[in-house]
Amino acid sequence: MISLIRCDDRLIHGQCMVRLTQHYKLAHIIVVDDMTAKSAILKSIFEKSAMPGMKITVTSRDNFVEPVKAAVADSVSTMVVFRFPPYALTIFEKVPELPKSLMVGPVQIKDNGKEVNTGTFVSAEYADNFRKLAEEMGIDVYFQITPEQRRYEWADIKKKLG
Repeated sequence: MISLIRCDDRLIHGQCMVRLTQHYKLAHIIVVDDMTAKSAILKSIFEKSAMPGMKITVTSRDNFVEPVKAAVADSVSTMVVFRFPPYALTIFEKVPELPKSLMVGPVQIKDNGKEVNTGTFVSAEYADNFRKLAEEMGIDVYFQITPEQRRYEWADIKKKLG
């Protein structure tokens, strides 16, 4: 089962491995990232970063459908994580049976993006991605660094962007 879909430019990091895995009782993380999937060294580092009993699957934007669909169908609590908002459009379009929810964590600055939450920058392109997800595809897009911190809905962020 997919317990969390997250956009976070750090992918797997200490905060993810501690707070998110405990909060969502995650046993599997699917990393969708072209750069990591293409690098044997990066892929190995990610796969070996797992806590005992945790499975890490690293895949590219072209090859994520099968592992994500398998995770939707099983009973293992799984997170799908990726770096960039455009990936979310691809993921939700190609796997429509996913839960209709996207947590946005830190996203690096791009094209004069505006900081909308600590370490989360939204450019015009990214804002358009989030708008399509929320307003056209019916995805609950929210911005939250960790489960303990304040949650901002897309409508709140949209107002900040003007």
